[in-house]
Amino acid sequence: MSAVTATPTLITAPSGVLIIDKPLGWTSHDVVARVRRLLGTRKVGHTGTLDPLGTGVLPVCVGDATKVAGYAQVADKVYQVRLRLGVSTDTQDSTGQVIATTPLAEGVDWEQRVRDALAEIPGDAWQTPPMYAAIKMDGEPLYKKARRGETVERQARHIIIHAITDVVVELPEVGFTLHCSKGTYVRTVAADLGAVLGLGAHMTALRRVACGPVRITEAITLEQLADAADADRLGDVLHVEDYLLADQPVLHVSEFTCRRMIQGIAPHVSECRFANGEGGRLARTVAPGTPCRVYGEDRGFFALAEIQDDPVRPVRIRRIIKVPAN
Repeated sequence: MSAVTATPTLITAPSGVLIIDKPLGWTSHDVVARVRRLLGTRKVGHTGTLDPLGTGVLPVCVGDATKVAGYAQVADKVYQVRLRLGVSTDTQDSTGQVIATTPLAEGVDWEQRVRDALAEIPGDAWQTPPMYAAIKMDGEPLYKKARRGETVERQARHIIIHAITDVVVELPEVGFTLHCSKGTYVRTVAADLGAVLGLGAHMTALRRVACGPVRITEAITLEQLADAADADRLGDVLHVEDYLLADQPVLHVSEFTCRRMIQGIAPHVSECRFANGEGGRLARTVAPGTPCRVYGEDRGFFALAEIQDDPVRPVRIRRIIKVPAN
């Protein structure tokens, strides 16, 4: 009797964006590793490191969405911050060793001084990354050098503090909400505040409540993700691949143009149709350099493009995210 060969079942790998509420004490890589195990795929990455002390919004890209993770990293962030005045640590937060203590002198209106100092912070600034940071120098994370007792010169980076609101002073604790640009080290903001006051300070709690258009109300816990995976309900928690790019314009192209773009051929102005239906004329009204999400006809999001100052071919292909089926 001949053997019966079973037809293999095709399993579609998950693709999209998860908004995880990162737990306290976990690194961003810990979260990625957990998501990989739960979803059974290696193609997982986060959109920006959140310190182990930090909790809150951590967008995690899965499958084809990992190709947009770098573009999502540029988003502004909003944090709820707590710090303690009068105590400095080597890591600028409560995970480090105390290196100095300074008592708050009596007879000083510290609350008003704190509020005045915080009011001076918003705006453009140059910030030097702390030694205990994940960024690499000479191919090695700074924190590894710091753990060996090394201190190296770091290049200051341009940041923007958009606003500091909801200030609460309960000496020696201070709390506030910080709206800032990408690349801002919040614990360095806390340490710098302490230095301005002549007291020293370190961050004691950090919660990210927004990352670009994403808010904490959209986040799920790892336990909720595990439940969804076990119940085969990933569709309830996995967002579309361009979810983190919701603020970028949408450009629609025909199936013919879609295929040509996949081959590396930039579309002609006559092939461009923006979401409001004004067609190619809009391409000349959008500022050059503006990134766009590109949707193929009946295919959905498949590419990132950039408007350029070219009246004939106004779209430059930045990256093909998904190759549509033939």
